[in-house]
Amino acid sequence: MNRRISLLVGAGLLQLVAIAAPLAANPDALQRLINQRECPGCKLDGATLYNYNLEGADLQGASLIAAIFQGSKMTYANLSNSVLEKANLGLTILRFADLQGANLAGANLFGANLESANLTDANLQGATLEGANLRGANLTNANLQKANLLKADLRGARLQGAILKGARMPDGKEAR
Repeated sequence: MNRRISLLVGAGLLQLVAIAAPLAANPDALQRLINQRECPGCKLDGATLYNYNLEGADLQGASLIAAIFQGSKMTYANLSNSVLEKANLGLTILRFADLQGANLAGANLFGANLESANLTDANLQGATLEGANLRGANLTNANLQKANLLKADLRGARLQGAILKGARMPDGKEAR
């Protein structure tokens, strides 16, 4: 009986490791990003970088699924064509950042500063942008379906061709 329980527990742990392993960031790539502020095309899924200074970092085309950058400074960072699905970018400073073509579906950008950021063709479907500063941001052709923009500052933002269906707008109303 004890052997059977041990086998079941061991199999369960093995499944947990198999599930968690794909979200483990490459430690060498992570160190490269921290030290050199560049890692284009890197796989940093699940990376945890609270309050880091990554100003001007080059992460073009990087895979950053479920990565945590909360509170980090990423002004002028190049995140174009990167995958940031379910990433935590809450309270992150992304002023003048290039997020063109980035996939931010389901990402947390609560209170983020995206002033003058380039979000052209970005996928922000289901993203939380509550209280975010999007002043002067370029959201041309961005997908904001079902995004939460409650209390977001959109003054001067370009929204030509943006998809807003089902988005919660700054005034609390749902876009149709």
